[in-house]
Amino acid sequence: MQDLSYIPVNREYHLDEYCFTISIYTFSNVYTIPEDACVIEHEGSLTAESTQLLWAGGQERVNGKFRLCARKTSAGIRIRIFAEMERSVDVIRRVKLSVLHLEKGEIVNSIDVARRNIGESGLLIHYPEAWRESATPLVVMKKTDGYYYFRSRDNLVRDKVFAFVPERDGRVTAELIHEEQAVCFSSRIEVPEWEIAVCGSVEEAYREHIQEITKSYGFVKWEERKDVPVWLKNVSLVAAIHGQHWTGHIFNDYAAMLKAAQRLSEKIDPSKVLLYLPGWEGRYYWQYGDYRPDVRMGGPEGFARLIDGAHALGMHVMPMFGMNVVATHLSDYRRWGEPSRVTSASGNRNEGSVDWDGSRHFDHASNVSVHPGAPQWKNRFCDQVRELVDDYGFDAVFLDIMARWRNDPNGDYYEGVKQMVERIHLDHPQLLISGEGWYDALTALTPLVQCGHTDGRMHYPDTAYPPMLDPYMRGFAHLSLGDPAFLSTGVHEQGRNPEWKTPLTKGILPTVTIVDGTLDAAPERVDEIIAQAEEYYGRFIGK
Repeated sequence: MQDLSYIPVNREYHLDEYCFTISIYTFSNVYTIPEDACVIEHEGSLTAESTQLLWAGGQERVNGKFRLCARKTSAGIRIRIFAEMERSVDVIRRVKLSVLHLEKGEIVNSIDVARRNIGESGLLIHYPEAWRESATPLVVMKKTDGYYYFRSRDNLVRDKVFAFVPERDGRVTAELIHEEQAVCFSSRIEVPEWEIAVCGSVEEAYREHIQEITKSYGFVKWEERKDVPVWLKNVSLVAAIHGQHWTGHIFNDYAAMLKAAQRLSEKIDPSKVLLYLPGWEGRYYWQYGDYRPDVRMGGPEGFARLIDGAHALGMHVMPMFGMNVVATHLSDYRRWGEPSRVTSASGNRNEGSVDWDGSRHFDHASNVSVHPGAPQWKNRFCDQVRELVDDYGFDAVFLDIMARWRNDPNGDYYEGVKQMVERIHLDHPQLLISGEGWYDALTALTPLVQCGHTDGRMHYPDTAYPPMLDPYMRGFAHLSLGDPAFLSTGVHEQGRNPEWKTPLTKGILPTVTIVDGTLDAAPERVDEIIAQAEEYYGRFIGK
């Protein structure tokens, strides 16, 4: 974690047992609050105002407006912040609330449990970050006699950073940072209310938070969701049958996929199985943006036989699509791809890649990120999905990297994902839409998500707090789950993964990875996963 190399002048405020400061960030500088800011204290509340702000660490002043309203609650304090710069200065990007001198503890509700400890260099937790950090703007930290919790009461998907910075005496500063939507950047900002409080349990920390976000995003219970097909409620096994690698290596062509499905149907009731097909369209990621059956894998006729054959068994089929990543080498890319490129809040378009071919570099540049709400890309993508469903009749679509979020000045990213989901459902309302990764607001858009990972280690979406997920949706293992025989990750760039089985919990559907030879080489391990799927069905479905 990087930081300033000096201590800036910044007024401290005190309410109840809490001490805190405010910092305001534009694209060109950082501003703090002068000591002579007007402060008014009432019983249980505090307000502060200033018509000037400090910069250069407190050596210079500039005209501006600042207002803070803080109030005590039964469990802690809640704080609202407003700031305004002179228009000639800059637009405001972020505001940081620093809560000082807290007891240092462990973070107990991150998705990646390995990131709980606050080390010597501190700890950063981002929201929305659906793979390994925070799926909701709430962080819970253990203390000696209970828990601290820090949460934003925002009702929109907006960037939050929770930074925990060790102090010299062993205590810690919690930095709560809010960034405005890039489409709304201006010289004014009003920060949604922050809450800092103590409680006796993680459940207590989440109780009001879940109520508020359920109302904000319109969550619907799993049993009542209109976007959950009847057949999905019977599924207890996701079979990820891998197709073609980025390099062109084929793990399973369409005929082999169907054969694997037939063999699974001999071990488990086929109606309990969802076939998930990554790399079905040809070279994985290389073909992103142009979806159609691949000639080398069996062509349109082979793909049709696969879908029809799976349906004849009683299974349902879910091909994989990239909703926000496209290949730049496609012939008409510049017409629909370049205008749809994702931009960061600062206007940056730079991005790397994964190591697709084992060359030990991350600069393949075969794909770029696009905005799901960009009209040119959204129309192209949704038309391809519609035509393929019409032609082949598969039952679901998996949207790769659905949980990516960017503070793009060209459009609200979450709204772009929402528009794409609505557009697909407009033509096919009964089609299951699933996606990779999960943060809270996505609960309203899809009932089924794939978990995240770090170097192949699974981060299941119910890790942080199961009641955030289980009542509303289901998850399954990430694409990088190793197959039971060779620990191969198939089309996924990880290569090998010693994790080959999911935990048995209500929110996670058992998952098996199948590459070439899996079913023959490890029948006992495959049977172990099948047995887990049957146990899942007995515990959570067939009661």
